Order: sequence, then structure tokens, then C-alpha cells
Amino acid sequence: MYSLDELIEHTKELTLLYVEDNDDTRETTMLILEHLFENIIVATNGEDGLNKYEENKNIDLIITDLLMPKMDGIEMSKMIKQINPDQSIIILSAIVDISIIKEAIDIGIDSFINKPMEDIEILFAKIEKIVKQIEYEKDIKRVEELNKNKEKSELIVKVIKNLSHHWKQPLSVISTISSKYSYNLENEIPLSKDAHKELDLITKKTQELSSIFHRLENLDFENTTLEDIEEILYINNPIYKD
Repeated sequence: MYSLDELIEHTKELTLLYVEDNDDTRETTMLILEHLFENIIVATNGEDGLNKYEENKNIDLIITDLLMPKMDGIEMSKMIKQINPDQSIIILSAIVDISIIKEAIDIGIDSFINKPMEDIEILFAKIEKIVKQIEYEKDIKRVEELNKNKEKSELIVKVIKNLSHHWKQPLSVISTISSKYSYNLENEIPLSKDAHKELDLITKKTQELSSIFHRLENLDFENTTLEDIEEILYINNPIYKD
């Protein structure tokens, strides 16, 4: 189990939504929570809590009372779970009705702690357990993002290799023809009868190059696939054209 200092190291950068309608209870509990969390959003009833949750998309943990005016903690939690099924929620309540506890479990409440809290270590232990789960899920997301970025990098490398492969020959043609006519012009050598065909070929190859780069430039790499890239390369690949 974490020491208090260790727990603070893991909680201080998290955002907490604390929902409590009783002024005295809220002020007393805040004295404890402020030691753990630097970012605390406070709501005074379930409706207020739901509104503030919808306004703040970066809430890591919710600690809420159960019986509150306008909307109780169970109803608020249900609606929040509809928005984000993975949202971590702790209910603090003096209610010990088994049916209510069962309902809380059914909607995915992480912990249910009786009030008044005679042993603050119980709250710390519950928060520690949830914080470890939050950190684990964040680590999983980071790994997924890294893998996603790796796939994108591999896709870009594939694009570059395909571009090099598909356009080496036409670029060579353009370069050869351009060099030939530069030499002829510099040495005042008359153009051949087929000169217009060769110049038309340069124009055609240049337009094809421009077309493929334009399409690649406007690709949404967040959502595109390697197959999308290969299709563009194939369509614009002069090697496979008549």
C-alpha cells in the first residue's frame, strides 16, 4: 500500500469531481481531498455534478454523495456511465440499504464507502486502488497510441518507397528529354520532327506527378490505410498505363 506521500504523487495531477450537497460535510471532506488532488471540481447536487462532468472532459475520478436534491448520486452516476462507461466513481453515503448497494454495483460504481468515515485509511485505500487502475488504463492507451504512430510511420515509409519505385522511370525520362533539349538549344541544334511528341511526353509525365502528389497531400493520414495509398500509386503509376 502507498504511503500518504506516495499516494499524493499519484493523485496530485488527476482531476477529481466531488459532489456533495451538505455544506458541512463538503467542507470537512474537502480538507482531506485537497491534500490528494490539486484539481478538484465541486458540485452541490447530482444535476450540478452531471452538468460539470459534461463541461469537463478530463475528469479522472468522481466522489459523490448518494442522497441529494434535484438528482441523487445513483441517477447521476447512471447518466455519467452512459457518457463514459469507464468512468471511475466512489459513492460516500450513510445509506446501507443492500438494494441500493446492489444497484450501485450493477451500474459499475467502483466503491461504496459508508459515512461518517471513522477510518480515513479506508478512503485512501479505495482511492489508491482506483488510481492504480486509472494509471494502468492510461498506460494501455499510451501503448496503443505508440503502436498506432508506428503503423503510421511504417505507412509513410511505404509511401516513400513506392513513390521512389513507381516514379524512378518517368522521372528519368523527363530528365533525359530535358537534358537533350537543353543541349540542343545551347548548341543551336535544330529540333527533330518528333520533338513535339517528346515535349508532350514531358508535359504528360509532369501532370501525372502533380496529380499523385496533390492526392497524397490531401490524404487524411489519421484514417487512411496502406490500401488507399497503393490504389493512388497504382492509378497514377505510368508503368502500368497504356
